[in-house]
Amino acid sequence: MLLENMVVQKLILHEVFRRRDDKNIVPPRYGGQLIQLQSDPLDVFVQRVTDAMGSDSQSMRMDIADAGAGSAIEIAASLVNANDSKFITGSQLFADRLANVQVARNLPGGVVVVFTGTVGNPARRFVAIIKAETQSGFRRELARGVIGLRYLEDLFLTPAAKLYKIGLFVQRQAGQTLPKGWDAFVYDSGMSSAKRDGAARYFFGLFLGCSVPQDSAFLTKMFFEHTREFIKAMPAPPEQKADLLTSLYTYLKVDQTPTIEVHAFSNTYMPASDQVDYKAFMQHHKFPQTAVAKDTADLKGMLRQRKLVFPNNIRLTAPPEAFQDMIEIKRIPSGKDGVGKSSEWTQIIIRDRIVEQE
Repeated sequence: MLLENMVVQKLILHEVFRRRDDKNIVPPRYGGQLIQLQSDPLDVFVQRVTDAMGSDSQSMRMDIADAGAGSAIEIAASLVNANDSKFITGSQLFADRLANVQVARNLPGGVVVVFTGTVGNPARRFVAIIKAETQSGFRRELARGVIGLRYLEDLFLTPAAKLYKIGLFVQRQAGQTLPKGWDAFVYDSGMSSAKRDGAARYFFGLFLGCSVPQDSAFLTKMFFEHTREFIKAMPAPPEQKADLLTSLYTYLKVDQTPTIEVHAFSNTYMPASDQVDYKAFMQHHKFPQTAVAKDTADLKGMLRQRKLVFPNNIRLTAPPEAFQDMIEIKRIPSGKDGVGKSSEWTQIIIRDRIVEQE
């Protein structure tokens, strides 16, 4: 997402801590006043935020799933037009909420930056929260012509730092029943375009009350991963699993149908004895039972090649359509020459000649 004309009007720092060994919460340390940044540091701060949120691979728009009492969006809505004193006290609720959801002992503490202002053209009000882990480092110092080092602790939001997460709520229209009228965006260095659900779920889910959008690209990838998982776990011969996996690749990459549907795939490709179990498996994983628009944008790399792996680093790699049209795989009894450890061998027939050897 692009953040144009971001203006920060209020900013405050709080601090949360790792839980004690007995898993009890260490109370947050609250900032007692607004931070007044000079022009240059403020410009750097805004640049850090816009660079992060502008990363297509590590930031994304989220659905606001929790808008109840005490939710992050309710806190944000109460702060968006608050005066200084109410902003100072109200922003503490974000630190409290983060401390409450960081249940695991391996989740580190850090600085909580709460800030508000306007963004975009036309300008819209926003409230944002950064959770940043602190680091230590060295600063070069020059004194009397001698270069020295100064050790600095509790650094955060440095150019090289990736240890921070950002939640941004933008008010699109005032006066609406929450969460209507608001958009949510999240930045997390653990997120990528290929794995958009890889972000820390405690942050965007439990803390911000958001969920990954159920868009067509996400659902298509979800369909592929869950169906592949089901096929691999089936009590079926390897060649049958290979055929079913080829069918899955064909269904998503070669088939020109603009939608994907559990019922259609099951009835077309799955053995009759496995159709009920497959549909129940997909329903258990909360995949829609209705048709979903096919969008393979998040699967381009995965659908480019299929690969079979055998012992001794023997591999067969080919496009999915080649597996469908030119490759035949059979399981046969092992020969009598003693080569190979399995009692069964795999026969692969490729319906074409060798064109090159290395």
